[in-house]
Amino acid sequence: MATYSAKTFDSSNYDSNRPRYRASLADTIIEYHRTHDANNSTSLAVDVATGTGIFARQLQGKFSRVIGSDISPTMLKSAREANSTQNSIEFVESPAETLSFLKPGSVDVITVATGAHWFDMEKFVAEAERVLKLNGTLAIFGYTGFGHFVDHPQCDAIFRDFGVGPTKLGPFWDHGRERLVDNYR
Repeated sequence: MATYSAKTFDSSNYDSNRPRYRASLADTIIEYHRTHDANNSTSLAVDVATGTGIFARQLQGKFSRVIGSDISPTMLKSAREANSTQNSIEFVESPAETLSFLKPGSVDVITVATGAHWFDMEKFVAEAERVLKLNGTLAIFGYTGFGHFVDHPQCDAIFRDFGVGPTKLGPFWDHGRERLVDNYR
């Protein structure tokens, strides 16, 4: 994770080359949120580990207020620049495990788009429980695409063994990558 916080990290290049989520994903999360409890509102969404704000931008206009939080000032600088024409997302520097800028029971929806593998999950879940409204929604999702060959499953096994396996390149990945590769199980 230190790489993304380095002042020399090119977060604007990261933003322009990172895969995007389907536009319908935000709508699916809202539909779940409202179906779960008819009284659920869409006042405040917080996109934790927002990075350059890719998913936070997909939430704007669907909630009265959107906040993107991240531990990296470098990523947040790019998030603000990418959203400079809208100015409708508030970006806050904060670790996922300490969302002290939020009041207890104040958040309708928390999203984490391909970032939870960096968290201390026990502390993050406790913090999410603290800030979510009763029947609020926590949506953790991501994309792996790492070592997935649709028509050639035998290649999946070879690529995973070489790319993330414990005896090859696996030990050289940042800690937390295994959670992402394991589909957040």
